[in-house]
Amino acid sequence: MLDQLLKERYQVVQVLSQGIFCQTYVAQDTDLPDHPICIVKHFLPSSSCPIPIELRRRLFNREAEALKKLGDYDLVPHLLTYFEDNLEFYLVQEFIEGHPLSVELPPGHRWSESKVIQLLQEILSILDFVHNYGLIHRDVKPSNILRRKRDNRLILIDFGAVKPIWNQLIKDQGKTPRYIPFDQHTTISIGTPGYMPNEQVRGRPRPNSDIYALGMIGIQALTGLHPTQLPEDRNTGEIVWQHLVKVSADLALILNKMVSYHFQDRYKSAQEALDDLQSLIHVCGSMQQADTTLLTPDMTLAPQTLIKNQVTTRVLKPRLDEATSHKTVSFFTHKSALMIGLVMGVVSGLILMIVSYWSLQMIDNHASKIYDSELQQQKNFR
Repeated sequence: MLDQLLKERYQVVQVLSQGIFCQTYVAQDTDLPDHPICIVKHFLPSSSCPIPIELRRRLFNREAEALKKLGDYDLVPHLLTYFEDNLEFYLVQEFIEGHPLSVELPPGHRWSESKVIQLLQEILSILDFVHNYGLIHRDVKPSNILRRKRDNRLILIDFGAVKPIWNQLIKDQGKTPRYIPFDQHTTISIGTPGYMPNEQVRGRPRPNSDIYALGMIGIQALTGLHPTQLPEDRNTGEIVWQHLVKVSADLALILNKMVSYHFQDRYKSAQEALDDLQSLIHVCGSMQQADTTLLTPDMTLAPQTLIKNQVTTRVLKPRLDEATSHKTVSFFTHKSALMIGLVMGVVSGLILMIVSYWSLQMIDNHASKIYDSELQQQKNFR
């Protein structure tokens, strides 16, 4: 494939990946000045997907239309064009300079909670945009998250597995995939082990399947372990990971809800997960702002020290709201007690002053009477 010229324009210079359903190349656009780099995806190559050309063309057009919906959103690669060449189908996307997130997640390396929260916030925002267009990425993993060099932002790439509604299924029987009919509500099982939830393995992905994958990346970043290395509860299928790392109860609650075994127990949308994450960030920020008034300029608080490490089964957002309301009530109660004490102190002082003044007057009058009496006795004696 190297040095091949596609559509008499795109010169392939490097093979990035090769799979059954998609092959990815780095290419140069020879029609433009300076031959800029782009990414070319070979969609359902006939060499590995021996299915009828009519079906491949229909699926390809559906895939291209789905990607076009993302438009000029800055945090996903732009679809530049798509074309058919010698009965093969290609998508051309912009090349983004940067490095994959997998470079930042070597085995054994652990991220701070604040960095994990930032990761979740950035990718959930992208997933919210993608899901709002009715698309499911289906392959959210560190190698498909790119840290863009020019601004250090996280970009979600490789939408080659984005879910279309397929009417046929390809199964790998030995080495030769074959084309078979199946239930119209099922799709091809595409994804990466460790990041795929159970429903996606069965070929029935949902938007919160992407949320599961992102939650697993967050746990990987905290523990330093690949998702396939994490144990699971034999009875429930839930991932068991909190014993491997010290983590705040609130962040653990969010991550556990993101990676729940049953999709019904997960966040229903990326926006719902974002809301809980924003509540966590708000509480952390408020507590940090209050606590830093007691610190010297050289002292800082780690995120995990800002939230009590307590076990809870309540939903995060109501609990955080309740904590905030209790904090507010406590503040006003303390303020009211202070005002009452101040008023009582002032009143007590005034009463003390009045009593003292009255006592002095009484003593003065009594002394005057004694003096007058003694003076009168002296006169009578004379």
